[in-house]
Amino acid sequence: MKALDSHYIIDGREMDATPREILSALCQDQPAGNTSPEPGQEDIIDEAADPQPGNGYFEPTLAKSYAKAVASTKRESFPLCYSGSLSRLAVARGLLEALFKEGHFKLGDLRPQADWIWNEAPIGSMAAFYESVSWACEYMDNLGVKLGGYSLAPGAANSLQIRCDTVASLPGEDTLFEESPFITPDAHIGKALKTSPLAIPSKGDWIIYIPFDTCRYRLGGSLLAQATGKEGGKSPDVTDADYFIDCYEVVRELVEDGVAVAGTPVADGGLYTALYKFIGNKAFTADIASVARAAEEEDITKLLFGEIPGVLIQIKDYDFDYIDAELLLQDVAYYPLGQLSGADGALTLDTSGSALKGILISLMDNASEGED
Repeated sequence: MKALDSHYIIDGREMDATPREILSALCQDQPAGNTSPEPGQEDIIDEAADPQPGNGYFEPTLAKSYAKAVASTKRESFPLCYSGSLSRLAVARGLLEALFKEGHFKLGDLRPQADWIWNEAPIGSMAAFYESVSWACEYMDNLGVKLGGYSLAPGAANSLQIRCDTVASLPGEDTLFEESPFITPDAHIGKALKTSPLAIPSKGDWIIYIPFDTCRYRLGGSLLAQATGKEGGKSPDVTDADYFIDCYEVVRELVEDGVAVAGTPVADGGLYTALYKFIGNKAFTADIASVARAAEEEDITKLLFGEIPGVLIQIKDYDFDYIDAELLLQDVAYYPLGQLSGADGALTLDTSGSALKGILISLMDNASEGED
């Protein structure tokens, strides 16, 4: 296909490799799909699209109505100027969806299938496709993840879908010593989920938020910007692969050990959208004050809808100290958002920190009484 096999000249600069060469370098085995090279393609000359500055104010008091709008919104297409950042988000989302599946595997065992659908006609579209491929592959390479296969199909919109249905096969004897630290000998992944995808109405259970990147919360390219028709400005700079690896390892252990009884990725739509879907019709007050302090973010809307990869997990109250010790040991930041009441109700937000402070004081009082 022309888009895969041509050499690219973008903004007057010749790219070092074709998209197929970039993708093939990340494939451990022969990739599946429409990947047979077609040599002799003409050069593709295009210009990259630049993000527009933010052109609208998002009202923090409308967070709930924003969440309803975003929860029912599907990404229509990658805006050309955000194709790279949204491709990294797509990679993270696919890996996070696999995180909660049955089986026994580590991050490096996964062999994702990357499927692009792309509209090659508009000006800037081919530059955006090249950026999508290069940014996605660079991110996966930094994560230590090899591709199982890839495909490209024409379409009216631009998108990247990452599916993680397979794991690495065992290496041969000649590479066993070199590969064994990164390959699980009995790795396997199931189709079913190990944890519930929705919060379970169990009184006293904690909802924990764990972001998988250390970048700032931004709204460029977000579903909130799409749903409201506003430009969000810059997109989150999701690049901290080392931190993602640390987070993935510890949360995967919690899932396999049954400590996480429910869980869901935080990706498209951000934290509030994931919470809104995860909590459903259960009464829950989410205390996000500690998240705001740690992120040094005064704009609550960015915090709630900025699309930084992460997870929400539900744990039992008696596992809280264990979770605290494990995550601190791995130097992974986590944020207890509150405890479930076990009753039906609605999701509410507390930005003052008073809700969580009351819970912690109560727990300390109970511990003191027990010690006496």
